[in-house]
Amino acid sequence: MCTPCQKTWPKLEGCEPKGEDFGEILDEKLILQTLLTSPTSPGLHLYAGHCAVHYAVYACQYVLRWLLTFMFRVPLQGIRLSTFFARLALYIIFLLPAMICGLAYWAFAGKDILSMKYKDKGTFRHTVDIYLPNSTAKARLAGKDPESPTPVLILVAGGAFILGHKGYVTMLCRALRLAGILCIAVDYRYWPQTSIDGMIDDVDSAVQWCFDNASRYGGDPKRISLLGLSSGAHVAGLLLTRRAKPGHGSARKASKSTPCTPTWSPSDLVGFIGLGGIYELHSRFMAHLHQKGIDVFLQQLVLGDTQALRESRSPSILLRRDGEIGRHLPPVLLLHGTGDKIVPPDQSEGFCQELLKSRVSVRLLFHEGQGHNDPVIHSPLMSNHETVEAIILSIHEWTSGQKLNDGRLLPDDSDNMNSIFPDSCRAQLAALPTWPRTPEPVIQIARFLTPF
Repeated sequence: MCTPCQKTWPKLEGCEPKGEDFGEILDEKLILQTLLTSPTSPGLHLYAGHCAVHYAVYACQYVLRWLLTFMFRVPLQGIRLSTFFARLALYIIFLLPAMICGLAYWAFAGKDILSMKYKDKGTFRHTVDIYLPNSTAKARLAGKDPESPTPVLILVAGGAFILGHKGYVTMLCRALRLAGILCIAVDYRYWPQTSIDGMIDDVDSAVQWCFDNASRYGGDPKRISLLGLSSGAHVAGLLLTRRAKPGHGSARKASKSTPCTPTWSPSDLVGFIGLGGIYELHSRFMAHLHQKGIDVFLQQLVLGDTQALRESRSPSILLRRDGEIGRHLPPVLLLHGTGDKIVPPDQSEGFCQELLKSRVSVRLLFHEGQGHNDPVIHSPLMSNHETVEAIILSIHEWTSGQKLNDGRLLPDDSDNMNSIFPDSCRAQLAALPTWPRTPEPVIQIARFLTPF
């Protein structure tokens, strides 16, 4: 017995059922009644043939679409991915001498950079690099305590959730250290060692370690800020929004008896800084990455295989769904380059909008023409401290009790950044490094070569 077809299905021209037994039947019940009372009706057989042809056409279309996807998508993605890594290789080769200088500073700075484990039974990934300010380093060398505790900045490096390392932020930490800020660069496990949730657990433990131990290295545990770069900004932002959820505080108090359980709160931080961050794993962003050669299959492995899971890992969406989260968040500074090729600036803009709706004090700063790598590679190589100045000013405002104005700091205002620095910050500005001085044309070529 044939299953009656839906009357809304498209008809094939010339195959409309006709005949005295079938007539102008438009109702499914009449089709079923005709099938039961007159199974040999020619009109009914013709209509059943219509359905069979429709199914056959649909099946052929599906098979053809699958074949075309398999035949063209895989080679196309292979070309895109090969182009991505080829550009990355050219970029590294082009800037290799400068990058070697940064690596040498990180590897051989000695007394000014300390490496410590933040998990007793952790892997080599569960470590932090501590960049001591000059005053702290001199006092430590003399066996004395620093004259006064310094602000602390915890840095969470990026790396596309796969290739990151705490050494990525070494040139940024070099400038901030000279400005009198204790920098603690966090290393953590990446995919496939763990999932995004595992990364958050690692950074959660690292932040708690910083609260417990910052004072041992001359830092002030009451003046700790958190900075995330790229995917590190996603991990740090997601950690903050999850810990700021209503009810998380009561669960935290109940677990204080367990020594290994982090007990810090987002409100314990004086501020959060996001550099070129990812804050919402929506379909547009995934399509953008796919066009860059990062296949959707790999994205699902790393970011989550369902839309619901990816939404649960998106700080912007968590804020959108629960405005109470914003009540427990610290002030926020978001910076993004308009020339970023891998993370569109609308990621920071969308996160800023959600923060404003949740009544969080936030400032958004766009750097005209700068790319994804500028804050940690290009700008330090030119001794361009635009990003560092914005960080120093924000930390000063947060720690001095001055209210950070809501909204955007326009690029035109950044040219006058020095004029709005208070006298207490000018000494920090004067201490910023003036070397190296990589020529601007060299950096422009590097920006062109990089796939980021």
